[in-house]
Amino acid sequence: MQDMTESAHDESLGMSQRALVPGTTDFVIDILFQANDLEDAMKRAARTYNLIHGGYFNEVTRRRGCLVYTIDDRDFPYAFPSDSEAAYSVMEGLLIFLHAMLTLITGTSLSQYVRCVRSRRPERAAHDGFLSFWESSVRCDSKSYALEYDLAAASISIRKPRDQLVKASAVYDTVRKMIAAREHRVAKNDLAMRVVGLIHKGITQQSIVAKELGVSVATLRRRLSEANTSFRDLKNKSLNDSAKLMLRQGRPVVTVAESLKYVDVRSFSRAFKSWNGITPAAYIARLDGNDT
Repeated sequence: MQDMTESAHDESLGMSQRALVPGTTDFVIDILFQANDLEDAMKRAARTYNLIHGGYFNEVTRRRGCLVYTIDDRDFPYAFPSDSEAAYSVMEGLLIFLHAMLTLITGTSLSQYVRCVRSRRPERAAHDGFLSFWESSVRCDSKSYALEYDLAAASISIRKPRDQLVKASAVYDTVRKMIAAREHRVAKNDLAMRVVGLIHKGITQQSIVAKELGVSVATLRRRLSEANTSFRDLKNKSLNDSAKLMLRQGRPVVTVAESLKYVDVRSFSRAFKSWNGITPAAYIARLDGNDT
């Protein structure tokens, strides 16, 4: 979106029959910084954009315990049909931009306050572009586009800028930071599962696992630590799960040890006892006792 506005010299992203000159967003941001709190800023944004676009398209209301910014674009002077993929994508991108702009002026992570995001798109697709940005509820086939914040966010104060003029580029930088934070969070939570998957495939050397994941060993260790685990813990758990499964299937201990690539049965038995507090033989006996 940033590239589109810069290359076309049109801050409407080419969506409107009335192009917006560069600097329009800077003007809007300056007005928002004059607000007292988030609700005031949202109302100022709605009034300003209505004035800029020459119509009553934006509205801020309170309903069902939420502070709602609504964009009704059905009569907007689009340069293309309002019920088109281009319109859906641009408007969904603008919701992210608006959210980032409000985040920027408050200096607060507003994502925690988002209760619902609404789009006029008929339905979500497997790869739904901008809608995948949101971690809150997303509802399609709505009458309008909307951001719904918990009403508790309404009184969040506006952080006055250190610089005299904050430009649109700062909003895009805010979007990038939010995306990076989410990707890091998702990667951190997902990494352990990916490591376990590789171990199940027989890749049990940490250096090779790190290479398969495209990270250094040091990075792998750090990210697993952030997820409150370690490569050794994941490896041991995976080996233990596999060992118990094979023993329950009635495989001989020596076969299990060989399958898990232990040098001998004694080494496997020591490892198994450290994991479970009993030897493989005792585990088998317990299984037999349960059967009877």
